[in-house]
Formats: sequence, C-alpha cells, structure tokens
Amino acid sequence: MIKPLSKEQVQLKKQRRLRDKSLEQHLLHRFLNHYGYDKGEITARAIIDDILNLIDHYFLVSSIDDDLHYLHYGQLVWMAVPVDEYPQRAKSISQTRMKPVVLSFLSDEDIDHIAHGFDSTSLRKKRLVRWVDQAFDQGALLTQLDLSCLLGVCDAVVSKYVNEIQSSGKILPTRGNIHDLSGAITHKREIITLYLENYLTPEIAMKTNHSKEAVDRYIKDYHRVETLWKHDITDLEQISHLSGLSKNVVQQYIDLLPEKLLKNHNAKLVDSEYTIHNLDVSGETETGSAGEQPARDSRKQNE
Repeated sequence: MIKPLSKEQVQLKKQRRLRDKSLEQHLLHRFLNHYGYDKGEITARAIIDDILNLIDHYFLVSSIDDDLHYLHYGQLVWMAVPVDEYPQRAKSISQTRMKPVVLSFLSDEDIDHIAHGFDSTSLRKKRLVRWVDQAFDQGALLTQLDLSCLLGVCDAVVSKYVNEIQSSGKILPTRGNIHDLSGAITHKREIITLYLENYLTPEIAMKTNHSKEAVDRYIKDYHRVETLWKHDITDLEQISHLSGLSKNVVQQYIDLLPEKLLKNHNAKLVDSEYTIHNLDVSGETETGSAGEQPARDSRKQNE
C-alpha cells in the first residue's frame, strides 16, 4: 500500500510541476531528446543558462546610469560594436564582439520637430546625432550602415549628412571615426592638434568625444611616424612597413607633422640635389676626377 503524501510533499510536487513548464526545462528536454546532445544534463543546463542570459541582455539592457530597465515606448534595441572591440585585418563583423544598446527611435524632440513643420532632412540629422551619442554613452559605436538602416536612406545620404554635421565642428563618435575605418582625418587632425598644443589626454578625450585609450593610440601612432621622419626615413612605403600602419594612415600623420620638420626635410633634399649636381658638373667619380687616374702599382709601372 502506497503511503499518502504529506501536505508539504504535495506542495513540493506542485512546485516541481510548475517549474518543469519553464522555458529552461523545455530547452533542456529539446537538448537531451531532439538535438542529439550527449554531454549530459549538467553541461546542457550551463549552455541553456548562457543562452537565456544572452536573450535577457538583448531585451533587458543597461541604461546610461547603469540601472536595468526594459524598453519604453519609442525605443529599440540595436546591436553595435563595443568601443574597445578594435578592428583587425581580415576580421569580419561575424567575428566581432557585439553588445545591445537602446536607441530612442522616436523622442519628444522628434514630435516637437514635426509639430513645427515637417523637415525630413533636419529631422534625420537630429536623429543621427542622437543615436550615435546614445550608443557611445553606452560603450558602443554605430556604423554608417547602421544609420542607413535606421534612417531608411542609402549610405551615401548618411555619409553626406555626417560630412555636413562634422563641417560645423562636431566630431561624431561613429565607428568609422573612433576605430579609424572611414579614412576621414578630421578626428585625427583635431586630436593631434590639441596634443601639439600641450593638452593632456583626458582633456583631448573630452573635447573630441573619444576614449582616453583611443586618444593615446592616435598619439602613439603619430609619434611612430614623427620619429621615423626625424631620422630621415621619409619614404611612404618604408614608414608604413616600419610603423605597421597603412600607407593611407601614414600620409595622414605626415600631413599633421609640424611645418618645421617638413622644412628641414625639404632643405636636406635641396642640399642633396645641389651636391649631386656639383659632382656631375665637376665630373668627379668615386675613384677621383676624370682628369686624375688613380696611381697604378709601381711594379707594373717599372715593367
């Protein structure tokens, strides 16, 4: 005869039945019975916990003040590249770490803008600036392709907007600017110019919307090019090889070198050309002038 369950045991059984209806238990059942997974329940649970944690972070994200919150009306989640996830050669976006950020797709400012007359271009520009700033404040970077999808325009239009905004003096913290992917030199020029004016890294970072690590990286790269130039290594290909920087980036840093350094190099070129010219005119060779042949072996002369 089966002993009847106590009240506590009945309650525990009910608890287990409800708990077994969870998404975690459902996934565990799929792992063990449908996916051919054979590493055991403990490992399967660990994988499931990681998957569920990832899903949670996709919809439940950190706000700027580090308080967890769910999405509000007008907000959306967008996957972006973290500020400290630097690009590498042959590293595709599928191999790049990502993080979710919350963007205000529709804000009170947008609604007010529409109320005063709908101007799509200025509205898009305001949204563009807001989105890149929001992503950057959350430790991530948007690309022009991201902005193209969010705005519903082609990337050429986004590039036009970015150039127009930055021409007013505001450097946008896009991935192209922060991670040096776009080829634009505006941010480099501003950072190195401030550095040459004796501003400190924290001040430069604050003024240019860059992290301190990014500012130090630009300064370090600039010094590589400057040091090689001071040692009369001025060939673009050679500087690129020795510094580990692309020729395009090297040329950008050369353009930022102080005028005094460039004048010294040009003066040395002129002196070198002048010396070569004089040698050609006088007819001198490494073994002497054309009119003076080197003395022959005395024994051969006697013969």
